[in-house]
Amino acid sequence: MSLLVVAMSGGVDSSVAAALMVAEGHEVIGVTMTLLPPDSGAPSLAEGCCSIWDVQDAEKVCWRLGIRHYVFNLREEFTRGVIAHFLEESRLGRTPNPCARCNSLIKFEALVERARLLGAEKVATGHYARLRTDPGTGRIRLLRGRDPRKDQSYFLAGLRRDQLAMACFPIGELPKQRVREIAGELGLSVAEKADSQDLCFVSEGGKEAFLRKHLGPGSPGPILDRAGHLLGTHPGLEFFTVGQRRGLGVCGGGRLYVVELDPVRNALILGQAEELLHQEMEVGEVNWLVDEPVCRARVQFRSTSRGEMAALTLLPDGRVRVRFDRPQRALCPGQCAVFYRRDEVLGGGVIARAGAGAGLEAH
Repeated sequence: MSLLVVAMSGGVDSSVAAALMVAEGHEVIGVTMTLLPPDSGAPSLAEGCCSIWDVQDAEKVCWRLGIRHYVFNLREEFTRGVIAHFLEESRLGRTPNPCARCNSLIKFEALVERARLLGAEKVATGHYARLRTDPGTGRIRLLRGRDPRKDQSYFLAGLRRDQLAMACFPIGELPKQRVREIAGELGLSVAEKADSQDLCFVSEGGKEAFLRKHLGPGSPGPILDRAGHLLGTHPGLEFFTVGQRRGLGVCGGGRLYVVELDPVRNALILGQAEELLHQEMEVGEVNWLVDEPVCRARVQFRSTSRGEMAALTLLPDGRVRVRFDRPQRALCPGQCAVFYRRDEVLGGGVIARAGAGAGLEAH
C-alpha cells in the first residue's frame, strides 16, 4: 500500500483518520505542525490548538497505532500566510476566514511539500469532507461531509485541483459520534477530547486584544447612519464586523446594526436590521473545481448555513456576480462564498463587496 502523511493536531478527528489509514494497510506517518510564533500570546504552552499538550496527545496516538511521529515547524509560513493576512484584512474592515486560508497555504501546500520529501503519495486530514473521482473525466470532486452538522467542505473550497489530488479525508463518511466511538474502541486517549477553537492563534484575551496587540490601539473614526448623521466615534474598524449589534457605543434609535465598514472614510455605518439584507454580492479570488463555470448554484456565505440558491454571472476580470433568489442577511466582505450543486463543491472565492450594483460591469 501507499505511504501517507496524516496531519495530526492531537484531536480525535485526525487521530481516527490516522487509525483508519493504518487499518487499510497503508504505511502512515503522523505529522504535527507547530504554527504559532513564540510571541503570539496564544496558549501555545498551555491549552488550545498547537499547545505542547496537543503535540503530546498526537505522539501518544502514534505510539498506540505503532506509527512514526514527526513535528514540523511551519511557524514562518503560518505567520506570513495566515496571521499577517488576517491582520491586514481586519485593518481594512473586512472579515477574513483564516481556517480556509490555512487549509490552502499550510495543510495542502507547505505540509504537502514536506510530505513529498518523505516520499508520501497523499496527505490525510481529519476534515469532514469527501472526495470522489468522476469516472468519465477523471476530475476529482469535492463533496460535503456525510454528517451535515460537521461538514467542513466550506473551508476546503479554495484548494486547487492538484491539491485535491494529494488530499485524503478518511472520516468524511462518518458522523462525529462514530468517530469518537472508534477512538474509544481503539483505546485512544483523545476519544473524549474537546474540539479546538477556530482562531487557534488568538490568545485568551480574545480577538480584540489580539488585534490591539498587533495593530495598535486602532484609528478612531465616525459612526454614521446611512444619511450621514454622526452617531458617535468608533475605536477602529478592525474591531467590528457586518451584522454586529452589541458593543457599538451608541444609544437610542432602536436596535442598530453594523451594515457597512467604510475604510475610505474610516467610518462605521449603522442601520436597521432590514438594511443588512442584500440580494447581490461580488465574489473575487474565485477557484473553480469544475471544467466550466456554472450559471446557477447554491451559494454558502457563512460556515453555519447551508446556503441559498442564486444566479452566477462571470465578470470580465474573473470575479463572479451572485444574485440570490431572495435577499440575504449580513454578507460580509472577506468571508468565503462557496458554490454547490447538491453536495458537490463547484468552486468558491472571497466576498469582495455586497449590495445593489455589485458587478454591474458584467458582460
